[in-house]
Parts: sequence; structure tokens; C-alpha cells
Amino acid sequence: MIFGKLFSDGGAFAAGIDYSKLEHPGPELVKAAEEGRVLVTSDKDPNLAVATFAGGCFWGLELAYQRVPGVAHTAVGYTQGREEGPTYTQVCSGATGHTEAIIVY
Repeated sequence: MIFGKLFSDGGAFAAGIDYSKLEHPGPELVKAAEEGRVLVTSDKDPNLAVATFAGGCFWGLELAYQRVPGVAHTAVGYTQGREEGPTYTQVCSGATGHTEAIIVY
């Protein structure tokens, strides 16, 4: 699951943010997550390749990839865990099996 709750209080999901109404790639990521699909290229722009990377803190990874020439979009979340919609605290505890990850377009 790429979109997890970002903070222990529920973060963006608790705040009622509708990711399907955000600018690209938000709606595309929501649709892919709901359908259980892994994106390889952007549905909206097939010329954009999509890759997921995991490696510790996603904020540091995101900043590093945002600085790479040619990167068009980034998004952060969790992947590969057992819990549906884990909190940031749960993921950091190691109890859910999730890894912090980033999607790069």
C-alpha cells in the first residue's frame, strides 16, 4: 500500500484530503492503489516511467530524488506491509512489516 497514514494521528487521511482531486500524479496513484495495480509507466503520460524505492526515511529519499534532473513527480508512503492503513508510529515500530517508500516519475 503506497498511501498510508502519514502521522500517528492519521495525518492527511484524518484531515480528509481527497487524493483523487489533487494534481497529477495524485488521482493516478489513488486509482492504481484501489485497483491493486503497480504502475510501470504513467497512465496519463506513458512517456513517464514509474519506479518505487524503499530505503529508510522516505522524506530523505524524496528530497534526494526531487533534485535529480528529469524527475517529474514524487510521492511518499508505505509498501509491503500486513496492516491496512497503518499509522506512521506503527510503521516506525517495525510491527507492521511496512517499509517507507517513494514513487518516482
